[in-house]
Amino acid sequence: MQEASADNAPDSKASLPWHRTVVGKVAIFMLMGVIFAYLMGAMLGFTMVERSARDQWGREAQMNAQMVSATIRRIYTSVAVRTDPGGQVTQLVSTRPIGDEESVLSTGFSPIDVLALASAQTRHNVWLFSLTNSRRFTPVANAYSDAAGELVFPNAAELGNAPFANDFYVGFARIGGEAHFVSSLPIISPQGDLHGVVVSSIGLKSELYHLHRELILKIVASLGVVLLATALLLSMLMHRLFKPVPRLIRALTHIAHNRADRATPYTWRSDEIGCMAQAIETLRKKVEEREHLLEVKEQALRYQHLAHHDALTKLPNRVHFNDALQEAVTQAPHGAPFNVMIFDLDRFKAVNDTLGHAAGDTLLIEASQRVQALLEESDLVARLGGDEFSIIQQARHDGLAKAQRLAHQLVEVLKEPFAIDGHEVHIGVSVGIALAPRDGTSSHSLLRSADVALYTAKAMGRGRYAVFNPAMTMGGAPHEG
Repeated sequence: MQEASADNAPDSKASLPWHRTVVGKVAIFMLMGVIFAYLMGAMLGFTMVERSARDQWGREAQMNAQMVSATIRRIYTSVAVRTDPGGQVTQLVSTRPIGDEESVLSTGFSPIDVLALASAQTRHNVWLFSLTNSRRFTPVANAYSDAAGELVFPNAAELGNAPFANDFYVGFARIGGEAHFVSSLPIISPQGDLHGVVVSSIGLKSELYHLHRELILKIVASLGVVLLATALLLSMLMHRLFKPVPRLIRALTHIAHNRADRATPYTWRSDEIGCMAQAIETLRKKVEEREHLLEVKEQALRYQHLAHHDALTKLPNRVHFNDALQEAVTQAPHGAPFNVMIFDLDRFKAVNDTLGHAAGDTLLIEASQRVQALLEESDLVARLGGDEFSIIQQARHDGLAKAQRLAHQLVEVLKEPFAIDGHEVHIGVSVGIALAPRDGTSSHSLLRSADVALYTAKAMGRGRYAVFNPAMTMGGAPHEG
């Protein structure tokens, strides 16, 4: 239940608009790819359909021309043909025009009858045109009536062929002002002179393109349905495939924000998603382990700090001071000399007795802050216990003068009144000074020398400092600073 609630919890940084998510981008990319593929396929399909339609029309028109030529040859036995290498009839060769009065008398068939027979074979209309002196094609007859419009071929230059040069022609032509898809067989003399043409139509251009458009519309509709179905199927597959991604992203986001207490989902899967989830889970455990180690380290540092610092003033305590003093003594032969000062607050016990221990604690804190403000960065001040403090001062070559200067500052700054709980409190300080290595080569000897100097300062009347000299004893004559 904890895992589910964690995964479903809103995360502003992980919540992105759909089109900016990995799932959205991949889905959009794949959908665009599918649409592009369908568009390219549709364009190619339309081109192929168009070409296929023209090829089909051309084959049907050529077949009609063959059937028309066969019908004419059966009736007009004097008509010969010329063919191309493939056996396709390309020209009708006759000594005289087909369909004149003499041919009617000799065959017993009128031109209309001949064209009707040809039309029955092709199931399309057939026309006979003669070429006039003005190079125009005028109707002689057609399969259905004697009336027919003028035949007009398209521009020969546009078609790449020349019907006027006695060529077999398949394509669009206008008959009586209407465009037809036709096959045209030229009728020529043995000498190559053009008499006319026999034209067979497979249909009006408008009707053919109407059927063509209907076919294209059906194809477009089918492609649209297929595209929609593909898009829906793709969306379902993408949703199923990338469903784990947002949850894994949230898991990584939690880890990035140091919330590694939530188990990673989908680690049970055996595919790439499972491998990714397992890697994230390993990372989560490492982060969790690191966080635990950091907590342990921080706790250890806290304990170490507490063990070496005074809880009240936050100053180093006696343990810390002793370690620092021992290190200074060890390095003294190779380093600069240093000073050791021990001081305690005068009349501190009276403050505790009159104002209470809380006021005394406040006084210790404020006094320690005043002392810290006087020290250099290399100096160390520690609270040894009660109102007793100690300082390790780096001296270099002016050890005595530097110690006296700091001691004087301590006396002056600590005799200034303190405001404690609405009371003006006056105290003082007594300071004992020992110079290393002059007054001792060990931590013990230096502390003893500083203690002796402190006792001397107190014996002199408090509120002053004293520098150790060998003549001093705990009860000896003082040496004034």
